Amino acid sequence: MRRFTFFFALAVYCLCARAGADQLPATGKFLVAAEQLHGDYFGKTVVLLLQYDATGAMGLVINRPTDVAPDELLDYPDAFSSYSGTLHWGGPVQMASLRALLRSDAPPAGARLVVDDVYLLPFDDALTLGAVDTGNLRLFIGYAGWAPGQLERELAGRSWHVVGATAELVFAEDPGVIWQRLAPPEQLRATL
Repeated sequence: MRRFTFFFALAVYCLCARAGADQLPATGKFLVAAEQLHGDYFGKTVVLLLQYDATGAMGLVINRPTDVAPDELLDYPDAFSSYSGTLHWGGPVQMASLRALLRSDAPPAGARLVVDDVYLLPFDDALTLGAVDTGNLRLFIGYAGWAPGQLERELAGRSWHVVGATAELVFAEDPGVIWQRLAPPEQLRATL
């Protein structure tokens, strides 16, 4: 374990040497896919990091809503009768797993702060919230995950850009335009 911790610390040090502190990955920051990152999984995605430490990284793709309502896919009778939003594709890992992000000034017990007033909730807790405006609750299926050292290698290869996250962007009314807003200008020009 000490050897692994040493290599994690070394990788973070190398990233620090190349980037300022605001460009380092951390819980509550966005990973913005570089134009060179193609494919169905991560091309033009924005990932909100929920965890970043020596054990790896985990986040949710925030700009890929599906056209599937929760009650169409999930077997929770009437749990989402007041929810008019759709499920969001959180990433390709464990597609049977469910997570919820809640924007609240008074989060329920068990919620974990991610950024600003945005909290990660266990999905079962989201079921007990009752009526919540879809502007304050997002439901995700799957997640994005990186093994120890994997994200650091991808950052070194410039597959991702690290950007500070905000609650307004996490809960943007039109998530489909977030990547265009956050992509570096030279990449955006290349896609137009």
